[in-house]
Amino acid sequence: MHGHFLSFFLLASMAIPAAAQDDDPMAFQRCIWRCLAAEGPADNPAYHQCVARVCGDEPGTGGGNAASSGDPTRAWQVGRAPDGRAYAGVDGVRGQSGLYYFCGDGAGTLRVVGIDGGERRMIVDVDGRQFDTGFDRSVQGDFPEARMAPSDPLLQALQSGSRVKVLSYDLGAVVDATLSGSSRALGQVISGC
Repeated sequence: MHGHFLSFFLLASMAIPAAAQDDDPMAFQRCIWRCLAAEGPADNPAYHQCVARVCGDEPGTGGGNAASSGDPTRAWQVGRAPDGRAYAGVDGVRGQSGLYYFCGDGAGTLRVVGIDGGERRMIVDVDGRQFDTGFDRSVQGDFPEARMAPSDPLLQALQSGSRVKVLSYDLGAVVDATLSGSSRALGQVISGC
């Protein structure tokens, strides 16, 4: 009888997705490794979005999943890209997109991650104030980005607003995010640019 129970338990536990198994301490780590392989290196914003979207919070942190699953109330973060440029950014629609400003050697770019990197015009809406912005294919070809000086009025609006939406003419809203923490994050990046 114990053998049947053990067999049933093993079969049932295999049916539960690895990330949902609280008793499997390596499930979260394996998920992180998958994101690292797909979106690495570890300081790439796309990697962090993958971890937040696919893996959720680390078991035992008690943080819940809302902020790390692309909740548009998540605050801005800062970091450093593999090429040495500093960035400030936020995840957008359901953690599948984001808006990041990269700056180094006095030159900056505003990048929309999570959509095709083709050349296009998009509206960046900050609290109803619209900026018609031209985006080109990024050097890596992965994401649309716009060259933007640290003194650009759009960056000033991002630092003082409360909400940002990026609207693509062909895709609709591709980013919808809070500007909570953007003043500090963008200020930090711009001051080191």
